[in-house]
Amino acid sequence: MSEVYRKLVDFFNLSDPNYIRFVRKYEAKTKKEIAFYLFIGLLPGLIAYVFIYPLREMIMAWTDLSAHYVQLYVLVLMSAGWHMLVPFLMLRYKDRLSFKESLVYLGFTRLDLKGLVFVFPILTILFTLLSLPYVKYVYPPFFEWLNGFPAFHMGEWHVFYQGYYDPAFPLPLLLIGLIGNFIGEEIYFRGYLLRKVGLLKFDWLWIAIIFQLYHMWQVPINWAYVPLAIMIPEEILVKLRKNIYGAILLHLFVNFLWGMINMYLVGVR
Repeated sequence: MSEVYRKLVDFFNLSDPNYIRFVRKYEAKTKKEIAFYLFIGLLPGLIAYVFIYPLREMIMAWTDLSAHYVQLYVLVLMSAGWHMLVPFLMLRYKDRLSFKESLVYLGFTRLDLKGLVFVFPILTILFTLLSLPYVKYVYPPFFEWLNGFPAFHMGEWHVFYQGYYDPAFPLPLLLIGLIGNFIGEEIYFRGYLLRKVGLLKFDWLWIAIIFQLYHMWQVPINWAYVPLAIMIPEEILVKLRKNIYGAILLHLFVNFLWGMINMYLVGVR
């Protein structure tokens, strides 16, 4: 049994002691530092919430933009601005890493074909199957309960219902938003913050929960998925394969295909 377990571990886990030593050199060393990185995981979501909920109508009056476009502009700025710039700036000016070293730190320098071709599909299929009971029986009432709070209520004006990927949105900004969403969030949460809080026990679970909580502008959706965070494998993929590409692919899968699969299998999206 131990031999089978070892082979299983070797199959899923990419061993790279040099990379582990490199990453650990720059991880947070104190509880105060760890708390700081957990906090800045939530901060962009809090800022987005303030602009999308309390300030939305004021911004609409100032700019003559629709509610839909106000939200899209806010989210583009947060995803492509904050998520992509903050990690590189922090790594450059706080940790004194070069741009190339930052790419190594964030997991961009190894294209892991085994992980993408074999490990990623296996974990994605397992996650999808294991999540079905939760999505069918727990998520809907949890969503409705959260959506009942006025501070969190997602009305028809909300970007989730209006559409995140509006083809009428200026093409350059749409592309920046897409890049910021699928690459920027992965850089920020799984590339940067996950490695910064590496001393935390269950660091992957902490970041998985922080990622859901950070979506404060759509609390009923993402907060209802917090209990499911234990089986969402983006952080696990990064820790196992020592690169960020599998997490980016899984993010694309969840946003574009997972909901459709859930709708087909259990009638809930």
